[in-house]
Amino acid sequence: MAASTEYLNSMNVFEAMSSCRAIRYLRPDPIPEELIEQVVTAATWAPSPGNSQGRDFIVVTDQTKREIIGNAIEKVMGSRVASMDRPDKTHRLMLDGTEHLLATLKTCPVLVFVCGKAIYPYEAPRESFVWSSIYPAAQNLIVAARAIGLGTVFTTFQGVAENVIRETLDIPDDVLIGCMIPMGWPDRKFGPLNREPYEKVVHRDKWQGELRNNHLRS
Repeated sequence: MAASTEYLNSMNVFEAMSSCRAIRYLRPDPIPEELIEQVVTAATWAPSPGNSQGRDFIVVTDQTKREIIGNAIEKVMGSRVASMDRPDKTHRLMLDGTEHLLATLKTCPVLVFVCGKAIYPYEAPRESFVWSSIYPAAQNLIVAARAIGLGTVFTTFQGVAENVIRETLDIPDDVLIGCMIPMGWPDRKFGPLNREPYEKVVHRDKWQGELRNNHLRS
C-alpha cells in the first residue's frame, strides 16, 4: 500500500520539532496502516554512515505480542518507577507519565523497534556505526509522527525484557535493538518544549567552559 500524501504538508518541520513532546499517554485506538507506513518511510530518509542504511523497523500491532511485551516490561519496571522520588514538578510529570505508559503498553496500538546490524565499514563492521544509523532514523520517525498528529516517546525499555522481546518477535542474535517507540493517538496535548536557549549551548570558534557552567541547574 502506498503511503498517503494527505498529511505530508500538514505542519512545518520547525513547528513539529518545537512541539514534539514525549507523549506517554496514548489512546488504544488503532492507527491506519497508511500512516504507519508514512512515518516509517520518513524514518528511512535519515542519514546513515556511507549510506549503509543498516537499520530495520519491527512494527508490532498484533495484540497478543503487544500484551506479552508490555507485561514483561511492566513486570520489571512498574514497581521500580512507582517507588522513585518525585522531588519537583518535572520529575513528577515524567515519572507519573512513565508509570502510566508502563501500565498501558499492552494497549498501545503500535510498538516500533528500530534495529540494526553491524554492516559498516563493509570490510570491518563496527557496532558504533549501528547506532549512527538507528538514532537518526528514530528521530525522523518521531518528528514525522508529530507532524501528522501521532504521539510517540523514545524509550529503551527493551533492555529490561530483551530475551522476551527477541523470542516474541524472532529477532536474530546479531541484530541490535536500538530503541522501542510506542506510538498512538495522544491523550495529552502537544506543546512548546522546555529546552536551553541557543545562547546557552553554542560555543563560537572555541570551547567556552564558563558558558557550559552557566546552564547547570540548581
